[in-house]
Amino acid sequence: MQKFSNELINERSLYLLKHAYNPVNWKPWNDKTLKQAKKENKIIILSIGYSTCHWCHVMERESFQDKKVADFMNKHFISIKVDREERPDIDIIYMDAIQKMGIQGGWPLNIFLLPNQKPFYGGTYFTIDNWFRILENIKNISKDNMKNVIESSEKFTKEIINTNENFQTSERYNIQTLINEIKLKFDFDDGGMLREPKFPMPSLWNSLLLHSKKNNDKELYNHVLKTINSILSGGVYDHLGGGISRYSIDKKWEIPHFEKMLYDNGLFIELLSNIYRITKNDKYKYYIDHCMKWMLNEMISKEGGFYSAIDAESENIEGKFYRWKLSELKKIFKNENQYLPKEINLENNFGEFIILTLNKNIDFLSEKIKIKLFNERNKRIKPIIDKKIICSWNSIALIGIVNAYQATKNNSYLEIANKNAIFIKTKLLNNDKLYRIYGTKKLGYLDDYAHTIKAFILYYETTKNKEFLVSAKELIEFTISKFYNRKEKMFNYSSSEHEKLISNKIEIFDNVIPSSNSVMYNNLLFMGKLFDDILFKNIFNEMGDSLFKYLNTYEFMHNWIYVNQINLCKVNEIKVNESINKNDLLSIQTIYSPNKVILFNEETEDKQSFILCRNNVCEKPIFKIEKLLSAIKI
Repeated sequence: MQKFSNELINERSLYLLKHAYNPVNWKPWNDKTLKQAKKENKIIILSIGYSTCHWCHVMERESFQDKKVADFMNKHFISIKVDREERPDIDIIYMDAIQKMGIQGGWPLNIFLLPNQKPFYGGTYFTIDNWFRILENIKNISKDNMKNVIESSEKFTKEIINTNENFQTSERYNIQTLINEIKLKFDFDDGGMLREPKFPMPSLWNSLLLHSKKNNDKELYNHVLKTINSILSGGVYDHLGGGISRYSIDKKWEIPHFEKMLYDNGLFIELLSNIYRITKNDKYKYYIDHCMKWMLNEMISKEGGFYSAIDAESENIEGKFYRWKLSELKKIFKNENQYLPKEINLENNFGEFIILTLNKNIDFLSEKIKIKLFNERNKRIKPIIDKKIICSWNSIALIGIVNAYQATKNNSYLEIANKNAIFIKTKLLNNDKLYRIYGTKKLGYLDDYAHTIKAFILYYETTKNKEFLVSAKELIEFTISKFYNRKEKMFNYSSSEHEKLISNKIEIFDNVIPSSNSVMYNNLLFMGKLFDDILFKNIFNEMGDSLFKYLNTYEFMHNWIYVNQINLCKVNEIKVNESINKNDLLSIQTIYSPNKVILFNEETEDKQSFILCRNNVCEKPIFKIEKLLSAIKI
């Protein structure tokens, strides 16, 4: 019997290919499909997800493999599947639409559109019964009450286009007020925010870390450390293979949602590197090394690009690869029972299973236990790795790796960074245009440009390789010309060269990944210093003025505040000779000073001197590296 396939069979995305053999006649998002919807005057079912999304898998198995459901969808609708990692521009629009409908966002995202792409109803995961009931209702409503459907779609579309206005505030909040407010949301028992599920938010904690050091706020600093330590001892961290999961379903960081994302771990390595810079505690160096080992063992391609994610499922069961039965553990350690209770918390139950977490006062698993369990786990069927290589996520990873090198002085990390930086520059960059996905001609979005510019600046400061600084300048100039919205004083998410959709969103709010606009804000600050460029400085100031229209929460404006604080700290502009020796350069980079930028001079009167400037005021030349380090201030 010949296996049914739909139009997704010709796609590259692992997520789309997962649905290519559904009896649903899925189609990709393209001009042909959209024209067909208009020609046949059919409602569009737009279903958005990604390859490692557990509930996407569940709905695919329950509903989209069902013949009755598929026949109904095929008869009455045009069904489109989108990989949100390939087309974040589509996802950002319709996720906003769902939230405007009063529905909590998430994936899978299932939304109903008119043939003109305007949304009128949607949701996330549905059971098969609920999904079929909705299909029938939408079919009947669109037949009997189309006027109301059109009115609803116009209303939501208008709200989508005007989203940014909805979040503006007339009050000007100062940073300390926002700090006081976010402290009220802290979970002082288990770290992080007082909620569940809990998402690791490395960039938020990086921002709070800077504020704590700048203002000598010990309560804030201790909470950041409490959060990091809770994550490192919990089940959300993989104590055998390394790396963190996307989130924890409980408040204690013990039960993870098992998927591992590249961006989470790149950001986490950057945070750990900063913690290690400050504390010099070898515990944090251990976890930097462990996370890096995971990235090298599991995530890097032979070309030097990093894969996007590892699935939460194996054998169609969430977390099967990672969980243990007590009987299994007793069998593995039958001759050494005394070791097991000492390090592993046996009370962390996931139903009848145990998720590995550490007992109190244990910093990490002993090598003996780790290797034994790791080898045993590797006998199992592993979760699938999505080998899609995404530009922005690789740049986030590169930033983390370079920080790991700077903090630990481990030369092997610089070698990895070299390989990845060259990959991004040669495989994902064509003149001044970035590609979103390796192996495709999909144009990059604002987040691709923002994170790549930031990564190239950092890489240049670390290696003195001017090619990357030149590329960063070309990229930021291209971004200004193709993405900058002069009316809003912010950058659009899509460029003027992208497909025109019903809205071109402006990404303002920071989440797990800092918003693309806040990263551009960061880039403009440092590029303005590096090149003394009036255009970069002016746009930075314009964005800063616009920032205050949205500044009413620390949690979701944290990277904006972080950059603003760097600016208020007075940026340490460190002028060094290009021939500076490697050890001295690394000494500057090893200290915790987010508010520094290194400017290499080709010629100075004294090759051994350093010049430190703040706000265009320069101090006398400094001749000893130790004196320079003590003069650098936060």
